[in-house]
Amino acid sequence: MLMMAIDGGKSKTCCVIFNDEGETLAMSSSGPSGLLAYAKVAGRNIRNAIDKALLKAGVKISEIDLIVISLADLDTRRDWILAKNILRSLGIPKKVKVILEHDAVTAYYAVTYGAPGVAVIAGTGSIAFGMNKKGERARVGGWGWLFDDEGSAFWIAKEALAMASKAVDGRGEYTELVRAIMEYFNLNKFMDIIDVIYKEKDVAKNHKELAKLAEIVDKVAVKGDNQAREILIRAGIELANMAYTAAEKLKMINDKIVVGGIGSVFKSRFVRSSFKNEIKKLLKNAYIKEPLVGYQSLVGPIILALKEMGIREVESVVNRISRELRETL
Repeated sequence: MLMMAIDGGKSKTCCVIFNDEGETLAMSSSGPSGLLAYAKVAGRNIRNAIDKALLKAGVKISEIDLIVISLADLDTRRDWILAKNILRSLGIPKKVKVILEHDAVTAYYAVTYGAPGVAVIAGTGSIAFGMNKKGERARVGGWGWLFDDEGSAFWIAKEALAMASKAVDGRGEYTELVRAIMEYFNLNKFMDIIDVIYKEKDVAKNHKELAKLAEIVDKVAVKGDNQAREILIRAGIELANMAYTAAEKLKMINDKIVVGGIGSVFKSRFVRSSFKNEIKKLLKNAYIKEPLVGYQSLVGPIILALKEMGIREVESVVNRISRELRETL
């Protein structure tokens, strides 16, 4: 059986073609296909990723038995209509089965392999998704950068800017974040940040770019800055609280469930440690998995595809595919 898994994210689109034995035939990537991108752009990038993978594998799309597509920003009824229109534009033959899911759902499968539990996604934005043994679902967060996304990269960047500005004013302790932010944006004086944020950049369109500042916050924290560390520790706590709320909605707070994080924010050891410690307090019976980052965003749609096709030894098949993903992506 031939399967295709696609992860359509805010920064890039990844595609892999594989079989039921865990053999990877081809991998490819293209530009972003999160639904906050223009529909034509998202559709084109998905199509490009598919075409490149098919060419590498030397197969036709009609030979694929199942395609699982995971998309970011698949939230409202309007988003689903838009996504289905994009799928129709891809020209996938009707005989090929296609499953479309929110990336939070596929992240859940990547973390839990379908067992009762909660996955917390923390990249540019943040969201938690859980499922119990009855198959009931719960989502927490994912409301966007303007009034939510606690613990995300953008939230970390926003908190760092706030802390640095207070330090410059004298309303807070000095932090090396001031110097680091000035270097990052190539500023002569910190006050010039107003031009960068409010005049040169459209935050609504460029919040992903600003979210990259989270990496600078982590570097400053590693060097020993207490203010930067505080931000990252709070990020971990916020993300753990999202997991707890999802578990509470599903009546799983006392159950033996699987909990884990996925996304770039979990690269920070301060976030990882804070998240893990808080989960231990809130969900005492939870098994906490190590965070998944990088290529592992593809693992969710791969697992979902294997389960849909009735493959029994899912974990061993995924492990084989993952080794190749790790070396390639």
